[in-house]
Amino acid sequence: MYWLSIFRIAVLAWSSFCAIILLGLGAHFLASADTLRIPTAAWSGLAVATAVLSLITMPTMVIIDILRTGAFTSLIVVELAWLGFLGILFLATGAAAAQNAAGFWVECSTWTPALARNICGETSAGAAFGFLGWLPLWAYAATLLTLLILHANRGHYVWKTSVKEAGFEGGIPPAGGAGGPSPYGTDVKAAYEAASLNPAQAPYAYPPTAQGSPAPPMYGSPAAQPAPLSPYPQV
Repeated sequence: MYWLSIFRIAVLAWSSFCAIILLGLGAHFLASADTLRIPTAAWSGLAVATAVLSLITMPTMVIIDILRTGAFTSLIVVELAWLGFLGILFLATGAAAAQNAAGFWVECSTWTPALARNICGETSAGAAFGFLGWLPLWAYAATLLTLLILHANRGHYVWKTSVKEAGFEGGIPPAGGAGGPSPYGTDVKAAYEAASLNPAQAPYAYPPTAQGSPAPPMYGSPAAQPAPLSPYPQV
């Protein structure tokens, strides 16, 4: 298996694990805030929404990609867009939780009752796992986007294929152009060198004419006159 496929599965598995942690933290914070009759924090609801979307889509993408080839959910362009969106949600969750934790003026150990101490510590944990879920997703997306750009510059467009079908394991293809392969299956430089030696034949002309053969007659040019017959008998 190519290293990018292994990297992909590892990132999706780790982000799913972070989503499970965020789901528990956010749900417990919401329930505790209702019990303590205190205002709920924005990060808790965002953490639950991020976790639900991640746990529904990321494992599904991996399973469908294993069972089917060419599925819509496995297209690289779809994967880049969706994982980038989930990364933004993880980042927003971590930033919101970190902002709430920074607003605490006293240590969590001084909070009373014990339930309040729990939600104080859960806020810092929510910030940590929000950032830990965001970093791998965007690292994988940046790596995949870089490979796509490098291959596209060499004429290898794989935006509408899956990672396992893109052929990344073959390395970056050689650049085309002078001296490289042409769409006609002929070496570009060799074709133009042959054309310079035989001006009657254009590059990639079909059917090709033999080297040194006379140029074909052009339309509108006068036809060649036959040589006059000699009145003397030929021996």
